[in-house]
Amino acid sequence: MTNSTYILVLADTHVGTIELLPQRLSQLVREADYVVHCGDFTELRVVQELRSLAKHFIGVYGNTDSPEVKELLPTEAFLEIHGKKIAITHPYFGGPPWRLEEELVESYPAADVILFGHTHDACAVRKNGILLFNPGQGYQMFITQATVGILKLTDEGVEWRLSTIDNAVLF
Repeated sequence: MTNSTYILVLADTHVGTIELLPQRLSQLVREADYVVHCGDFTELRVVQELRSLAKHFIGVYGNTDSPEVKELLPTEAFLEIHGKKIAITHPYFGGPPWRLEEELVESYPAADVILFGHTHDACAVRKNGILLFNPGQGYQMFITQATVGILKLTDEGVEWRLSTIDNAVLF
């Protein structure tokens, strides 16, 4: 049996409390081995709530975060799990139609996975052997569903899943 590590990836929640996000999120946060938030929490309370529920929490600040969040969190963070190097960022410098994916790969060439937010568009693409992974926006707006990303890391590789929060499961 392979030892697996599960990472719940969030971004762009843009709320004052996680109580305003889909109820399923709190359960997912408790279940995951790591919770990574790629910025734009908006308020410090969200950081504190996620940190209190998660086994391990890593976050970076985004361009809409309060001064308190920006004082507490870095602009980028790094993890290494099962030998996979993971970079975490909120690249407010880019987005369509700019070269965001290329800039991320150029900024983190040693990474196996780059987790990022800002664009609100869920995506998982490979560029130069690097998985670029954006969980989309963590809040529902009109007909746009709140989404999360889930990574399963083992010594053999990385599996990923993008899902609405209400339908998300850890592999």
